[in-house]
Amino acid sequence: MFQVLGWGSHKSKVEATTTKKPFEDVVKAELSTLYRVAVRLCRNETTAEDLVAQTLFLAAKGWQAFDGNYPRSWMIRIMRNEYASAHRKVGSGPTVSIDEVSEPYDDLFWREIDWNISGTEIGRALDAIPEENRLAVVMCDMESLTRDEAADALGVPVGTLNSRLHRGRNMLRAKLVAFHTEYQEAK
Repeated sequence: MFQVLGWGSHKSKVEATTTKKPFEDVVKAELSTLYRVAVRLCRNETTAEDLVAQTLFLAAKGWQAFDGNYPRSWMIRIMRNEYASAHRKVGSGPTVSIDEVSEPYDDLFWREIDWNISGTEIGRALDAIPEENRLAVVMCDMESLTRDEAADALGVPVGTLNSRLHRGRNMLRAKLVAFHTEYQEAK
């Protein structure tokens, strides 16, 4: 009787029939996404390249144990954890030498530029918001991860991701408005 009702069955859940892709195929598909997320996380291209390399090394080591579901969010989680680990060792905040700053100091230069929101302005505005909100915006709005995937990658519940995403979008909007206002006043 219990077997008829399914109570005695060992297969109470339907097993996922996901076939795991080869590691090389996943890397080819996700490499550009990993790099973009790393640049937003590190705010430095050289450090981002190192972070992606370390992420791929760790992902390759753990590939056999990985179940194959959501490889993008799995690798982003590895990246985030590796970044946090390295960040704790080094201290807080990225360091930039004065030689790396390429922004012109002449006010006339900026007055001659037409106001158009470009990737550079969006990048600067993104860099100005807190990391937890920045990562939520980058993963959901720029990298097109689902909210479930992004929450999984960040290791937070979906509700927390939604809050961070909402606040991050509002902060980003405010920063872009401020950039536009500064530009208009400088004219």
